[in-house]
Amino acid sequence: MWVVVALCILIALTALALSVPVDLDARVEVHARPKVLLKVGWLFGRVSKTVRSGEGAPKALKTPSAKKARQRTKRSRGGARLGWDLLHVSGLLRSVAHTVGRLIRCIKIRKLQAVFRVDLGDPADTALLVGAASQLAMFADLWSPYSFQLMPAFDGETLRCDGEAELAVRLRPICTIPPVLGFVFAPSTLKAIVLVVRSRWKRNG
Repeated sequence: MWVVVALCILIALTALALSVPVDLDARVEVHARPKVLLKVGWLFGRVSKTVRSGEGAPKALKTPSAKKARQRTKRSRGGARLGWDLLHVSGLLRSVAHTVGRLIRCIKIRKLQAVFRVDLGDPADTALLVGAASQLAMFADLWSPYSFQLMPAFDGETLRCDGEAELAVRLRPICTIPPVLGFVFAPSTLKAIVLVVRSRWKRNG
């Protein structure tokens, strides 16, 4: 009896925790070099994690050895063959598209704004292409709850793009459970899992 009660309490607490929304705030700055700031918050900001990229000096790339290069080439060939087989699984792409659509509907966009200045290097091309795109951005800004600004720039002789973009979304994890379970237990997904397992066995064998 107590086991059943404890299990029910655990399920209720898990459902309650998954009902608390997760906030995702992203900011992208493109100036001298692109910078990305990503912040994930839970419990209405009481628990948060911030990730930054594009800051500091670039890391030196390590040159792989010949053996590792051969292994990487072999793995890439095996991955390409596996990817080709997965594309031929009946109904898999349709199931993926349907699941992605359901997951997108679980996301609530709280804020979306973008301001960019683009210079194509040639003033004529900049005025023709960026000017036309800026008109579309202006209409999107007027007829949507989001803010878009695209402006042509004539500063230099090379391709250049400067600007900033911000995105804030909210997601309730519990809403993603039905589409994820529906995808995992779909017949096409089970066939794809069998193909992946067989590929791993052949590679390790």
